[in-house]
Amino acid sequence: MYAASWSGGKDGCLACYRALQEGYPVTHLLNTISATYDRVRFHGVPKDLIGAQAEAMGMKLLQRPTPDDDYTGAFVEALRSLLPEGLEGMVFGDLYTDEHLEWCRGVCAQAGIEAVHPLWGVPSEQVASDLMAAGFEAVVVSGNPDYFTEEQMGAVVSPEFIAWCRTIEGLDVCGERGEYHTVVVDGPLFRRRVQIIDSSPVRVNGHCFLDIRAWEIVGKDEARCSLRK
Repeated sequence: MYAASWSGGKDGCLACYRALQEGYPVTHLLNTISATYDRVRFHGVPKDLIGAQAEAMGMKLLQRPTPDDDYTGAFVEALRSLLPEGLEGMVFGDLYTDEHLEWCRGVCAQAGIEAVHPLWGVPSEQVASDLMAAGFEAVVVSGNPDYFTEEQMGAVVSPEFIAWCRTIEGLDVCGERGEYHTVVVDGPLFRRRVQIIDSSPVRVNGHCFLDIRAWEIVGKDEARCSLRK
């Protein structure tokens, strides 16, 4: 059994998809949230929206609050909690940041499992292209104000969005250095779609976020159902 490190965003989602294509039996999503805010760290996504993603995908979700002073220790403990269920490895969505790679390998080594990086070394342009070609829909939920405005929160990662990213000096088109983050609402991993129905852009400590207040899970070809908020 394998699990995917899960923030709800596009790179981790595509990595999970690629791992499944490569034969890794990914059955769980491991999501860490701020113990203070009950939201995904750096993304600002409500914890229950991650639960809606897992439900829409038919995946098991392990969601753990993590303290500010020992994130690594809390992550390792979360991995170890899955060992009795047969955890053999963890899938990560990193592309090229060496310090992230070493951290992932380190926490997995502490838990005695394999670190899997299906997207490692793939150029950002290719990752963005593959994401869209596969049919994933990702929405921008946070952005560094050096590159983004509040009005861009809620934008869909599209060919037009990627073309705009190319025009901004220093901006990686996938946001690999934390320039922006996303939440995935649909794609080939999803049995049903997550529909955001109430949101607005906000600034928190100068950073741009999409404040998502309500959503629902809908059939891909049927009426909306089961409100989540």
